Amino acid sequence: MRKFFCWVAVATGFLMAQGSEGALPDLAIYYPAITPHIVYRNFGANDCEVQEGCVQPGVRRLLLFALQTRNIGTADLVMGNPATNSAFYYDSCHGHYHYEGFAEYRLRDTNSNLVLRGHKIGFCLEDVVRWSATAGQNSRYDCNYQGIQAGWADVYTEDVPCQWLDITGLPGGTYTLELEVNPSRAIQEASYANNLSRKTITIQSDCSPVLANDSFSAAQALPGSPLSLETYNSCATREAGEPSHAGNAGGHSLWFQYTAVSDGPIRLSTEGSDFDTVLAVYTGSSVNALTPVASNDDISVGNQQSAVSFNGVAGMVYSIAADGWNGAFGKLVLNLDPPLNDSFASCQTLSGLSGQVTGHNVGATREPNEPDHNSSFSWRSVWYCWTAPSNGTVIFDTVGSDFDTLLAVYTGASLGALTPLASDNDSGGNLTSRAFFQAIQGTTYHVAVDGTQGGSGNIVLNWNPPCHLVLQKVSPTSMRLVLSGGQGTYEIQGAAVLTNWVALTNLTLNGSEQSFLDNDAGNTPRRFYRAKALP
Repeated sequence: MRKFFCWVAVATGFLMAQGSEGALPDLAIYYPAITPHIVYRNFGANDCEVQEGCVQPGVRRLLLFALQTRNIGTADLVMGNPATNSAFYYDSCHGHYHYEGFAEYRLRDTNSNLVLRGHKIGFCLEDVVRWSATAGQNSRYDCNYQGIQAGWADVYTEDVPCQWLDITGLPGGTYTLELEVNPSRAIQEASYANNLSRKTITIQSDCSPVLANDSFSAAQALPGSPLSLETYNSCATREAGEPSHAGNAGGHSLWFQYTAVSDGPIRLSTEGSDFDTVLAVYTGSSVNALTPVASNDDISVGNQQSAVSFNGVAGMVYSIAADGWNGAFGKLVLNLDPPLNDSFASCQTLSGLSGQVTGHNVGATREPNEPDHNSSFSWRSVWYCWTAPSNGTVIFDTVGSDFDTLLAVYTGASLGALTPLASDNDSGGNLTSRAFFQAIQGTTYHVAVDGTQGGSGNIVLNWNPPCHLVLQKVSPTSMRLVLSGGQGTYEIQGAAVLTNWVALTNLTLNGSEQSFLDNDAGNTPRRFYRAKALP
C-alpha cells in the first residue's frame, strides 16, 4: 500500500499569539499527578545519574514521583533554542542540554525541618499534555525550541533521570514532600503563589511495598502482546519448592502468567532492567512440580539482561519467573514480544522510492552511545535502514501512528559514528512526525522512531518523494489548489482541525500539474488542505 501526504495551511494562519502586551505565563504544579512510591535501584559508577550528582553508586532506595507543570497563564512560556540560551548548559553524558533551575524537590519532617533536597536536572521543557479545551490544538514546543504553551503542560515521568529523592538510610515516619517549580524566580510569571505543592507521605522503615505477584500462586496475568511492564523486585522473596531459574538460586523472584492465543513463537526479555537478571518459563500448576520450557541468564557477553524464545501452543498457560542473579534486585522490565528492530544493528530494511511499514516500539530500549533523537531524551527507539534508489528529496513520516512519536534520520555505520540529517517531533499532525532530506543514490540511511517522554504504541512509517500543494485564493469563497509531484492519483482533503479530514476530489498526476477549485472554502472553516497518495 502506498499512502503519503502533502499538506499546507490556509494563509490566514492557525497559531495562537504568544501573548498580548502585559500577558504572562503562570506555572502551576498539577497536584493529582503526584503519586510517590518507593523503589530500590542499582547504579553503576559510570551511570549519568551518578556522574551528575543525582545519586551515589550502588543499591539506593528512591522516592519516585511524577511532575506535571501546567501553564495556567495567558501567554506561552518561551525558552527558545537551548543552544543559544545561557540558562542551559550542554551535558556530555546524556548528550543534550540541561536547565538546572526549573524545579526543586524537598523532604521535610513533622517539624518542617529540611531532611533532603533533590538534585533535579531539567533537560527539556515542552508541550506534552493539552489540559485546557481552549488551548491550541497542536503542540508548539519541543526539545529543539523549548517552552510550554498556555493551556498545555510539561511532564516529567518517574522514568526521567533524577526524578526522585534518594531516601537510602532514612528512618521510617511521616514526612512532607515539597515540589516547587521556578524556585529561584528566574522565569517571569503572572504569579509565584502556585509554584509550590506539598504532599504528606508515610515512609516505611522496612522493605515495602510487598508485591502481590511474589508467589507462584499469585502470578500477574499478562493481558496480551506486545506488552512491556516495569516493576521492582527488591522486596520479592524466594518461596519453598521454587526451582533455580536458569540454574541460579536467585532470591527475589516475581511471577507472571501468559496464555498463548495461537500457535507460534513467543519472545520474552528483561531488557531495560538495571540489574543482572535471570528469566525462566514453565508449564505446570504447582511451584514444586513445574516443567521447564525455556530459560536464560545473559543475552550475550556484556549484556546481563535475559531473553528467551519458544514455540507456544494456543490455550497453553505459561508461568514466567524473573529474578536477579545471586539475589540481585532493582528495576525489573519484562517485555512480551518486543520489536525485532530494537537495536541499530538489527534495523528493519526498507526498499523502494516510496512505501509503508507497520510495527511497534513496545518494549524497545535505548542502546549505549545512542543519540537523543530530535534532541529529546529517548528510550524506546526502533530502527529502520533504507538505501536510496535515486537522487532527490524524500520524506519520512509516522502519520497513522497512535502515539506521540519522534523521528530522526542519520548516516553512518555505527551508533557511535552517526551524522544527523533530519529530525522532527510533531510536524506530521496528531503528534506524529515528518522529516525530509536530500537523498543520494546508493547511500544507506538509518531512521529511528521513538516516543516522546518514553511513549510507545503502534507505528506506521511512510516514505515517499514530495508532492506540492499550492493554494491560490480566487475569491472570498473560493480557493484553487494546484498539485504537482510524483506520478499517481491523489485524494485532495480539507479540514478545520487536523483530526477531521474531508475528501474533496481526486487528482491524477502524469507529468503535469493538476488543479481543483474549492468553491466552498468560504462557507466551511477550512484551515488545512492535504493531498493523500492513493494505492
